[in-house]
Amino acid sequence: MIFGRRRGRGISGKQRTQLMKERQAAIKVEPKVFFANERTFLAWLHTSMLLAGASIAITSFSGDNLLDQLYGIVLLPVAIAFLCYAMYQYGSRSKLIRTTSPGPYEDIIGPSVLAVILICSIIAQFSIKLYSMF
Repeated sequence: MIFGRRRGRGISGKQRTQLMKERQAAIKVEPKVFFANERTFLAWLHTSMLLAGASIAITSFSGDNLLDQLYGIVLLPVAIAFLCYAMYQYGSRSKLIRTTSPGPYEDIIGPSVLAVILICSIIAQFSIKLYSMF
């Protein structure tokens, strides 16, 4: 026996989890956790406003050409999707923080879906611009 215990002795993993009691102590939430949630919310809002501003600017400077207006309009639903995601995440994380829930606080699917939507809108804009050139 060089490392650890010999096999066959002690408590197995399943028995160990059954013997452990849940933690009954109150969990203190520091104010920096609330502020970090708000900073993340503001960062998502900033991204949403940049996309919406670019969409409105492209649409307003496009003139009477319908394809150029469509080029700017394609970006607006993406900005709204970013805004809705930011509000949903802020609300759900705030609820988890208020109830001192252990988590999970991370979201892997949401940003990936938003990235795919943004890439699709950029490809659609490129296609519209390419179509209007020919």
